[in-house]
Amino acid sequence: MKNKKREYCVGVKIINCFYVEAEDREEAELIVREMDNDEILLDSDFSIEYADPTNGEIAWKIKSNEVDWDKLDEPNIIV
Repeated sequence: MKNKKREYCVGVKIINCFYVEAEDREEAELIVREMDNDEILLDSDFSIEYADPTNGEIAWKIKSNEVDWDKLDEPNIIV
């Protein structure tokens, strides 16, 4: 019997907000950026936005070995 599974691209949206005490906006953003994944995801609103078949053609699908991790934080760099 032939495998009937297909590849799908499933897009998710995760929304959360945090109330932090900080001296300014930059510090508030830094506090949230330094949170770990569990802190970020706790009590977040999660929804699936789409689940589309890929038909094997995803232009933006990047494999980890194709990423230049040293340049990931540089602005305006497409890796």
